[in-house]
Parts: sequence; C-alpha cells; structure tokens
Amino acid sequence: MAISLQPFHDTPIPAPISGDTDVRDSDAMHRSSATPMSPTDLRYRECLDNARRVCAAGTVPTMLVIGGPEMAAVRCNEALASLLNHPRAATRDESGPTLLPGGWPAVADALRPLYGVGGADGPATPPDGAALQLPTEPPLSLRATPLLVDGRVVGVLATATLDGAIAKLEEAMRAEVARTTAARSRFLASASHDLRQPFQAMRLFLDALTTQVEGNARATRTAGMLANAMTAGEQLLNALLDISTLDAGTVEADLQPVSLDALLQSLADEFRPQAEEKGLRLRVHLPCRAFTRSDPILLGRIVRNLLANAIRYTQRGGILLGLRKRDGHWRIEVWDTGFGIPQDKLDVIFDEFHQLTNPARDPTRGLGLGLAIVRRLSVLLSAPIDVRSRSGRGSVFAVTVDRLEGEEALADTQSATASADQAAAVPLDGMRILVVDDDSMVLSGLLLTLESWGCAFVSASNMREVFAAVDGLEGPPDAILTDLRLPGKVSGFDVIDRVRKLFKADIPAVVLTGETAPESLLEGQRRGCAFLHKPLHPGELRRVLEEVRRDGTAGC
Repeated sequence: MAISLQPFHDTPIPAPISGDTDVRDSDAMHRSSATPMSPTDLRYRECLDNARRVCAAGTVPTMLVIGGPEMAAVRCNEALASLLNHPRAATRDESGPTLLPGGWPAVADALRPLYGVGGADGPATPPDGAALQLPTEPPLSLRATPLLVDGRVVGVLATATLDGAIAKLEEAMRAEVARTTAARSRFLASASHDLRQPFQAMRLFLDALTTQVEGNARATRTAGMLANAMTAGEQLLNALLDISTLDAGTVEADLQPVSLDALLQSLADEFRPQAEEKGLRLRVHLPCRAFTRSDPILLGRIVRNLLANAIRYTQRGGILLGLRKRDGHWRIEVWDTGFGIPQDKLDVIFDEFHQLTNPARDPTRGLGLGLAIVRRLSVLLSAPIDVRSRSGRGSVFAVTVDRLEGEEALADTQSATASADQAAAVPLDGMRILVVDDDSMVLSGLLLTLESWGCAFVSASNMREVFAAVDGLEGPPDAILTDLRLPGKVSGFDVIDRVRKLFKADIPAVVLTGETAPESLLEGQRRGCAFLHKPLHPGELRRVLEEVRRDGTAGC
C-alpha cells in the first residue's frame, strides 16, 4: 500500500539545516527562505521529514530513498547502516552507488516500477510495493513502499521483512556466540599456565615433605589432610581448564584395544568406598568379556564422571554399573536411584555450571562441569551418550562404543597388557637432568623431587643461566626438563634446540606447560618432546624419566 503522509498544519516544521544532511534533497527543498513555499512544496518537504523520522526510529533495518532511482539520495537507520558497514548513512544522505557499490543497479531496477512508466494513455498506476534484495552476506530482503504527495511518488521507504531481519539477527547472534566462546577459550588457554603454577609448586613441595616426615605419625596425618585439600583444589581447577583444553582441540584420542570388563571393574572398585560411605550399594553387571577400540584414559574419565554424579545425587538405594550388547555395539550404563531429572532439563544438564539440585552453589558438590566434560569427550571418542530419567525415581546414563570381537581383539588387548607389565620401575640414581623454569617455587619443588629420586641435576631460569649450567658438564645431560614459557621471547623449545646443538646430540626433552594451544603441541611433536601438563603429579614425571632412562627417548 502506498504511503501518503499529510502535513501537520498546527505543528510548524523548521526549515532544513544547510550542510551535508539535506544537500542532496530535491531543488524544491532549497528555495530561498525569502520566497514563500508553495503548498505542494510544503507537503513534499513534510512528507520526507516524516519519512526520515520513521526510518530513524525503526528497530529493524530500514532505508529511505529520496527522488527517482537514477538520482536517488539514500538515508539508512542505524541497524542497516551497521549491516552495510557505512555508519555515516545513518546521519546523512548518500548516493545509491556510494552506499551499495556494484549493487545499486539491481536495486534501482527493482525500484523503477514504483515510480510508474509513462505510456500512450498517460502515466501508469504504480504498484503498492516491491521486494528489494540488498547485496549483504547473506542477502537482506526488504519490502519497499512508495511515498505519495498529491499522487506523485517522491520517494520510497523500504523495511526489512520479518524473515530477513530474523535471519540477520540470528547470524549476528551466532557470530557473537562464536566470538565469545573463542575469546574465552583463548583466555583460559593463556591463563592456565599462570593458574597452574602455584598448584604445581605446592604439589612438588608436598611430595618432598611427605618423604621427609616418614615415621612421624602426626606430621604424616597433617600432610595427608593437606594433600586432600590440594587435590580438591586441583580437581576444580582442572575441570575448568579441561573445558578450555577440549574446546581448543588440543586433546587427541589414543585409540587402542580396551578390555571393557577390566576397565569397568577397576572403576567400580575405585568408587565403591565412596558409595558405601553414603550408605549406597554399588553393583556391577558384566556378563562377559568385552572389548572395544577407544582411548582407555578418556573413556575412563567419561565413566568416572558419570559414577561420581550418580553417587553425588543419590541419597538412598544404589548404583548399577552395567554393560550390554546392542546392535553391534556395547552400551556402558550407569543407573542410579537418585533425584531424577525433569524431561525439560535433559538437555541443559550437559551445559557448563548447570546443577539442578545445587542452587546455593555449594562448592563441595562440584562446579557442574562433569557432564559438560562428558559431552565433549563423547564427541571426541565418537561415543554417543544418552540419558533417560524419571523425577523422583532415578536416571540411567548410557555411553555407546564400538564392539571388537574374536581372537584378534583378545590378542591385541593381551599385547597391550604385556607391554604395560614390562614397564617396571626403573631406578633414576645418577641420572643427569638439566632443569629450566623461571618460577623459583616450581624450580625448587622440581629439584627437591629429583633429589629424592637420586637424580643429578643442574638448573637455570633463563637462557644465560642455561649456558652457565651446562658449561661444567663433561657430556650432554640425560634429559632436558624445561618449562615452555620463559622470560622474554625465549621458550622451552629454544632451550632444547640450543642445548642439542651445543652437544650435537638428540637429547630427550620433557616440556612442562599449562597451555592448551595446539601450535605448541605441534612444535613439541616435531622435536620429539614429551609434554606434561601442569599441575603434574610427581608420579607422571617419574614415569616419563623412567622411560627416558629405559629407552633413551621421551614419548610424546
């Protein structure tokens, strides 16, 4: 429908302000103030002034076209000016080709029918409206309506259609969510190094202290309580940083044959004391030998989180850890008799920090990150997870994994078990290690731990001290243990490269890091380095050093 905006006779409209804003309006609007306006000119001016107000007030992308399409002046509201990346168009008129370079001819063609076409019998009646499509990405659809003064088209007001506006808003929201998620992951990946440092130093000091107080029952008990408190803090920190690591894509699954019945039985034995402490019964139903191909550590973390949640949210009754065949797959199921989950909450429970029964945010009941980690790990392992529940009756979480059958699966699993059994403890006495870390607390903790294992070491906190430390060595160290982030622009990789070049030897290297950036992991893999993520447990470090002493290499 055409718009005819009539004048407001009792509300005088001030004369237009000279300058860029109205310089492109038609000649009728630039008559000398000394010459009275004709009624037609006044209606023409008031129509365009009212149209400008409507355009500026619009919350969806809106465009005002003044004059014919060939010589049009165009004004946008802020929403459209922002989409076109042309903010000045919201405060001044612009020519069509300036506003839409390369795209204006198509818009002009769509506008021409609104102005009518002269014929032998007089001017044709213009249509009530037309559809426009602006060359944005994706294209934006607008509905154009002619502005009439005394039956003459003096301009066009075009507003984004509802579908087009919603599509644009959805695209902007998706882009903002992606940007925010990426920014959060980058922040956590960078900050994780600094967040892990204090825990790393405390863990190393505690390990050394535990050795020193052996035989003193009271001191040993105090050290044990300190270890429990530290472990709780590490678990909360690691859960938060695990989310960042998984989002950053730096975790890779190490697929190998896995004995499911053995894995699930060991997890049941691990969690049974926790269940019994709450008066719950933890039962296991493993009907037969079962094998799959997966990452045993990551799959174990999935089931571990599900068992921990089942125990946490079950007050009476019990938990069942079961395994069953279904359609060529294995289903690992965790049943509980807990609170249950409302049907409308079955999806949101996998969101970060979402806990249905912890409105007071009691930190002793976790952060609500367990299921968020489970969802990410299930995607990483291609192991779908589903949940069924009835409020007040309990829930069942199920993880589906591939099924391996036959003698090949058994042989592969036995081979992997035999390899693990061969990795017996190796003494580290006399092993020479170059230790590099710029954090004095972490460095001191590392040296105390290595000393307790009988290692010989030299230490440094920067590249200058590295050269001074190795200058007194008769030969290359047996291993390099270095932090990734060092003062200035120096990295642990620089230390490894320079020391290897100095001794002309491919010295095994272990990199300590709290970061999750994939670029760093790729750099380390190219050098054949092992990575240990902070805060590391001394047992992890010892395992890697034993591997170096046994095989002469540090596995990545």
